[in-house]
Order: sequence, then C-alpha cells, then structure tokens
Amino acid sequence: MTRLELRVVIAAVLAATVVLGAVVCAAYDQAVIAAALAVYAFGVGAWLYHSVERLVLARRIETVREAVTPFRPLLPVMAAIMALTQAMVRSLSDVTDVPPRLPARRWTAITRRSHHLDDEFDG
Repeated sequence: MTRLELRVVIAAVLAATVVLGAVVCAAYDQAVIAAALAVYAFGVGAWLYHSVERLVLARRIETVREAVTPFRPLLPVMAAIMALTQAMVRSLSDVTDVPPRLPARRWTAITRRSHHLDDEFDG
C-alpha cells in the first residue's frame, strides 16, 4: 500500500467516524456536539476528496509514464520536428506581416464644411 492509498484509507475512516458520531449525538439530543461534528465533517470530507484526487492524479501520471516508455528514443526526433515547424511558421509570419491600418475616426462627423470650422467654440 502506497502512502497516497494509506492517506485515502485514513481519511475515509475518519470521515465515517465523524459522520457516525454526529448521527449518534443527534439521536441522543446532543445537538451542540452534533453540530460541531457536522462542521468538522466538512473539513474531513474536503481532506478525503483531496486525498482521492491526488491518488487518481498519481495513477494517471503513472499510466502516462508507462505509455511513453516505448517512445522514449523518438523524443529527440519529435523535438526536431517541432523546432522545424516553429521555424517555418515564424518565417511565414514575417513575410505576411502587413502594417496595421489606423482605424477610422468614427467620432468626427462627416460634413461638407471645412475642417477648420469644426469647433463651434473657437472664436
């Protein structure tokens, strides 16, 4: 049993104990203790969820490592192909770069009068 699996087992036993204790306290009319255990159960449940999540993630990483092992000799070849592709994309983007056009000035009114008379408040 790994450390992560042991952590999940401990969290599950602790969560079950806390919930069972809260139910028993509520059955014997000890509402204050039952409420305190219910609040504590939230924390234990969060720890249980976190432990299970870490265990699942560790198993996924282990599965990926086992799947990648046969392809390990191809890693330099894949890196070279990626570098060539990146160089080609960069060279093509340099050729096709077009200088940006300025946006149209939409805030000015289009009229037939002279632009020198745009401001009514100029004396």
